[in-house]
Amino acid sequence: MTTPTSTRQTALGLFGVLVVLATSADMVPAVAPGTRPAAPVLTSVPADPTASVTNTAMWIHPRPGTRFRCSTDDRGWFPCTSPLTWALDPTRAGHHRLSVLAVDPSGRESAAVTYSFSYRDALRASGLRFTVTGGVDDLTPGVWRQVPARVTNPGAVAVRVTALELHLAANSTPPGCKAATNLEVRQPRLAGPDALVVPARSTVTLPAPGVATAAIRLRNLATVNQDACKSKSFALTWTGTAQQ
Repeated sequence: MTTPTSTRQTALGLFGVLVVLATSADMVPAVAPGTRPAAPVLTSVPADPTASVTNTAMWIHPRPGTRFRCSTDDRGWFPCTSPLTWALDPTRAGHHRLSVLAVDPSGRESAAVTYSFSYRDALRASGLRFTVTGGVDDLTPGVWRQVPARVTNPGAVAVRVTALELHLAANSTPPGCKAATNLEVRQPRLAGPDALVVPARSTVTLPAPGVATAAIRLRNLATVNQDACKSKSFALTWTGTAQQ
């Protein structure tokens, strides 16, 4: 099985969670003719501020068969499902915005529910920056595969990387292979606070002495047909923190 991956770089990722109890569908009255359907209810949103370029939001709706349309940063509307994962433009000034509306089976649209939040590059704000890139392919059920990674420090002073974490997109590209069901991630391990020092304008390749890189494996699921995962790819997001 071949499962190529793509990579992405971010600073420290922060997520906020808002928990809302759903109302049972059979307790919801029918939508009267000529009225708009209920709007979605956001249940998980990015932190405000967030330091992650890649963000995820989730929502619920009381009526089965409802479709959804989304807009990010006031761009055009597109069909979407929950959870939604998207990459924001870190150069955009001001707040970022997610809007979601419901579309009932007859095509009527609800009012849009909107969430606004800001982006803060935590490492840039502290004067320290580093990037992490790396991916892996040819996953085999039940076998852990290390994810080689390159940690680059473009700055004029050395940085001590104090934490690294690898995140998988919730679904594959093209869709069909859910990460939560089919994949496992083993996070990087740093032997100590000085295990990963990246000199100024230099790159360190992982794994390295004192640093175990992340690993991924395709679960060996006897009761699940994993043919849907063939030739699919997942976006990888590295997050981390550093000190001077």
